This record gives sequence, structure tokens and C-alpha cells, in this order.
Amino acid sequence: MTIQPRTLKGQETQAKLLHTALDCFAAEGYKASSMRVIAARAGVSLSHAYYYFSSKEDIVARLLLNLRTEQFDQCHAALNEGNTLESNIRSVFTSGLHVMQPYHEFGPAFLKVLLSQDLMDNELSAVEFSLWEKAVSGARPLPPLGIRRDLPKFLWLLSRQLFSAWAYDQSANQRRSMLLMNNAAPVVAKFAVLCRLPVVRSLFEDVLSLMDSGNSIRDQEEGQASDPKVFKAS
Repeated sequence: MTIQPRTLKGQETQAKLLHTALDCFAAEGYKASSMRVIAARAGVSLSHAYYYFSSKEDIVARLLLNLRTEQFDQCHAALNEGNTLESNIRSVFTSGLHVMQPYHEFGPAFLKVLLSQDLMDNELSAVEFSLWEKAVSGARPLPPLGIRRDLPKFLWLLSRQLFSAWAYDQSANQRRSMLLMNNAAPVVAKFAVLCRLPVVRSLFEDVLSLMDSGNSIRDQEEGQASDPKVFKAS
């Protein structure tokens, strides 16, 4: 887990380790860049490096959080202007692609970080989720009341799926995933409007449940593993 330095010197050291790690990843490759190498190049002791980052995966997690925070800063104001839901969805996707594009080579490492974290209980998810809350609450007209509360979660889970496609997209400048995100915006916006109909709203709830099922299954498995009353069949 990354700590938050309280002093300016600590913040500078942590930032130096992050930038040095990115240079190492670019020069040596992600797998070959050990914490020892990163610490040596940054001019700090290995124990000092581990104080600020528990692993190189932790460094990647910090990079991803920084990028999502930059995305938030770039498009947050645009989501307050009463745009359509389609426009707001596209704004979030476009800003995300803009800040992430220079780091596409880290896509698989980013995914590893995402899969290793609790789905909701972390700072990164909070930043991402707040963007989708603003995209929904700032849209005009507002989405149907019946799905308004759950729509940010739907969009957030969808964005995670599209991010997975982007991470492994080998087309020039990730053209395929960019097109996918661009086309997803009007489809989701139209789907939201149709959710005024009870039968479509029921379908929305089913799709959201399906998208969220992976997290639910993991929670159930963890609960069973910790329950002494649960035994595996022999």
C-alpha cells in the first residue's frame, strides 16, 4: 500500500521514485525492473524505497491513480454544463484516452493492479466512480429516475470492461478501442432513455447484476473460506 508522505521532502522522494521507475520500465522493461534497480537509480536505499512503495505493482497503482486524477481534473468542469448523457459519457471516455494513451504499454500491468484490489474499497475506484456520478447528475435531461441511482455504477463497470479492451489493443493508436468507446456512448444513452419502460428497466437491472457478479462471487468465496462451518466435500 502506498503511503501519503506528510513532509515536502517525503513527497519529493516519492515522486522521484515514481519517475525513476517509469524511466526504468521504459529502458529495461517492466519485468526486468526490480525495486532494487529502481532504488539504486533514484539514489535511495532499498529500505527507503520500500517505505514509499511496497512493490513495483504499487508504483503502477500510484501511476494509474495519478492518471485518473488528471482525467478527473480535465473533464470534471465539462460535466457541469448540462450536456446530454451521451455527451457526458463521451467526455469521460475521451479524457481517459487522452491521459492514458502515453502509457498504453502499461495496460496489462494496470489491469493486474485493478484485479488485485477490492472493487469499491480503494482510492482509485472512488475517483473513477465520482466521474460517472457527475456524468449522470450533470446530464440534461436527467436519466430516468428508476435507474438514476444505479447508472453511475453501470457506467463505471462498463468503463472497466472497455479499459480491458484498450489495454490489449494493438491497433495503431488503439483505434479499435477508441472506436468502441465512441460508439458505446450513444448506445448507452439510448438504453437509458428506454429504461423508462418497466421491461427495459428490468433488463438494465439484470445486466447490472451480471456485470457485478464477478465481485459478488469473490465476496461469497471469501466469506465461505473464513466460515468454519463450511467444509469442502471429500
